[in-house]
Amino acid sequence: MKLDIHAVGDVSLGDHPVCAGHGMRSVLERFGDEIFRGIEYEIKGADINICNIETVTSNLGFNRFWLPSFEMRGNPDQLTILRDYGFNVFGVANNHAMQHGVAAFNDMTKNITNFGNSLIGIDVEPGRTLVHEHKHECGSISAVVALSIRPEEWTSERPVPYSLRESEDALLAEVRALRERYDGFLICSIHWGLEFLTYPGPSQVELGRKLVDAGVDVVIGHHSHVLQPVERYGKGLILYSLGNFVFDLWPEETKLTAIARIKLEQGKSPDFEIIPIVIGNDLKLRKAGSVEAEKIYHLFSWERYQSRTDLPEDDAEYETRYKDARMSFRYSSYRYFLSNLRKYPANFLVQSLVRTGLRRILGM
Repeated sequence: MKLDIHAVGDVSLGDHPVCAGHGMRSVLERFGDEIFRGIEYEIKGADINICNIETVTSNLGFNRFWLPSFEMRGNPDQLTILRDYGFNVFGVANNHAMQHGVAAFNDMTKNITNFGNSLIGIDVEPGRTLVHEHKHECGSISAVVALSIRPEEWTSERPVPYSLRESEDALLAEVRALRERYDGFLICSIHWGLEFLTYPGPSQVELGRKLVDAGVDVVIGHHSHVLQPVERYGKGLILYSLGNFVFDLWPEETKLTAIARIKLEQGKSPDFEIIPIVIGNDLKLRKAGSVEAEKIYHLFSWERYQSRTDLPEDDAEYETRYKDARMSFRYSSYRYFLSNLRKYPANFLVQSLVRTGLRRILGM
């Protein structure tokens, strides 16, 4: 029994608020599948090609001229590009799922399945996530699931329709139940951790190992927007973060990415290969050059993580470092905005300036 998986990081089909009018949705609408042509032969060919859809991909309630409606919202027509380039399993469990409301989220899930893709990351009932099943010739069935443990930011109502897990005990119990139900491989795509830090936090490492102990063969992490190490633990593999893949962030470290080729074979530990990829300044994907590839391999190295002499002692220290990284990112967004003023449509430029001013006044 074997299973080949190609996994990538966050896929945003919408414009980031700081890139409104010239970000990912805008580029896709202008250039279409050109963004993938530099790597098209690297993506296809696996049994499962999995990605995390980080933005609501729905035109339900969409107002192209109103920034809160436009930002972080994908054009559903672009889902066909992902499908045509080989992606066949789409996770939707993440902290942007509810950004444009429940109706738009539900419309996105219909769009994904209507285009012939497999959907994961929604609950079929409270505490039970939808499973993508892969049937092997021997009769065994492998399972792929998507879950999020990031705090919900857009609604206080519960339950939410995506697979949000706010209890670690319940999460692990669900995973153990999946392990008992399926006799093939178990793959868990998870939205976790903190942004802009190139290494996982203490509790994140602990949870990753608990997931493997509970029966997960491969943990595929995302949310940090930057690459983090890969750990071989026990009989499992933990990819703490695959960073971005289709995204319009501007810091250099958010543009370094990869395709993880994972090979599973019964009775053997998971094997994997990293294909270094770069998101260009034009947002098109290309294979990394030698210097860029070395940086990418370095970021994925577990030995690099273990050799650090400044690892945080606890989650409180890790949180402090995140706040510093977040502040640095905010300042970089101001610089990016000012240096790209000519790229913004006039209405978005005015709305951005007003919103920024209000946030500064209100201390947000």
